[in-house]
Amino acid sequence: MNLPSLYIKELVIVAIREYFAAQKYHEVITPVLHHALPLEPNLYSFATSLDFVDTSTPLYLATSPESTLKKLLAEGIGNCYAIGHSFRNNELAGTQHNPEFLMLEWYQENATYRDVMEVVQALLEYISEKLDKDTAWNWQTVSLNDLFAKYVGTSLGDLLSDDALHTLAAKSGYNTREATWTELFDQIFCNEIEPHLLKSPFFLVDFPARVSLLCKSQTDNPLFAERFEVYVAGMELGNGNTEQCDAAMVRKSFEQEQQFRLDHKLPTHPIDEDFLQALEQLAQTKKSYAGIGLGIDRLSMALTGQTNIIDFLSV
Repeated sequence: MNLPSLYIKELVIVAIREYFAAQKYHEVITPVLHHALPLEPNLYSFATSLDFVDTSTPLYLATSPESTLKKLLAEGIGNCYAIGHSFRNNELAGTQHNPEFLMLEWYQENATYRDVMEVVQALLEYISEKLDKDTAWNWQTVSLNDLFAKYVGTSLGDLLSDDALHTLAAKSGYNTREATWTELFDQIFCNEIEPHLLKSPFFLVDFPARVSLLCKSQTDNPLFAERFEVYVAGMELGNGNTEQCDAAMVRKSFEQEQQFRLDHKLPTHPIDEDFLQALEQLAQTKKSYAGIGLGIDRLSMALTGQTNIIDFLSV
């Protein structure tokens, strides 16, 4: 097929719906406006308001379909997905970024992040066939721990303390003054690891638990999370994980993030109490849940060899 980007994205969405319908997933239409949202580092919402003559209620645009889907999981909807407009503030627009984008997000019951990785493979291969794309799907799984050992000189597992990463970053010429562990990790990843990532499809695993706050920790190594990122054509398309359903632990991370933003005069929003209640309900089921958020605009780019996200934003 040689269709304009407009129609390519349409076909991608049609294929997504076909695939999940065949797998008996429920499709959910999630709201855009929220009174509160989960609070995650480096993820900022757009604020608006509902105004009447003498009152004004703050509202926030969805950063992803996540909160609604998890609340429905807690009500017993089962395997479900949503294709929803998502909004991210405080991010620079570019060839792979836009403040508004379309996200596919799904969740599976009785599943781990490894199960979601299998669905990602099957879904992308199904979409590729529907687009008549001759894509070589030679999937690989790559450990971030190993990449640090190869390109930074020290395994990530040896850099999980504040002192260890600050010492290495300072020796490597990074400005460590007042930098948090997460900020240094992000800088080193972008500068030392990202240029070496594969162009062929792969899953990146073994992310530190301390930067994966909504993810369950690995049983054999709790310092790392049951989390992955999926890359195709050199682009990160999505972020998946086994869900952390310990509401007390998640509340603590939300409160710490909220205080960090207040201390640094950064924009924030209320903590979503209904979201935390949903996690409590999910924990009571004794089931394992896993899911992923995957950018449809970027996926359309990767499958067609396009390099500018703006070409896919008109649908």
